[in-house]
Amino acid sequence: MEDWRRIDIDAYEPENHLSKEELIPDLPPTSQADIVAVSKQVRSALSSGQFVEALALALDSAPYIADEATKNLHSETIFEILCSIKNNHNINDLSSFVKKLDSSQQDTLVKYLYKTMDTSYGQKQGGLLLSWFEKTIEVTGLGPIVRFMSDRRTV
Repeated sequence: MEDWRRIDIDAYEPENHLSKEELIPDLPPTSQADIVAVSKQVRSALSSGQFVEALALALDSAPYIADEATKNLHSETIFEILCSIKNNHNINDLSSFVKKLDSSQQDTLVKYLYKTMDTSYGQKQGGLLLSWFEKTIEVTGLGPIVRFMSDRRTV
């Protein structure tokens, strides 16, 4: 009996094998100017108290195809939104913000929480990020974590 873990699946169906190029998502590239414009819209929404709208706008504008500087700028914008919401609302209200997001936005939020935990400013605000993470998983379940681990698109 052959050890099933050593079977080369691609040998049985080579036409179903995807190359590295085929795994790149088919999305338009995002420029830094686009992210700067989104950041300005987000700050305007935050200053007028539209926290959910600011968060939804930023999560819908995730730059999957962009350089690292652009991705980091957007990540900082998301972090700014999370801090603003936390500073203006009770920690128990975070769940209500997550509930107002659609499932795609919730998945993207989890991606940004993981990404921000790996930054210097995220490590200094670990309690804030963990609060958001806890409330998000409380609302969504474990699905966004599984999708984060299996999604090839990075924020």
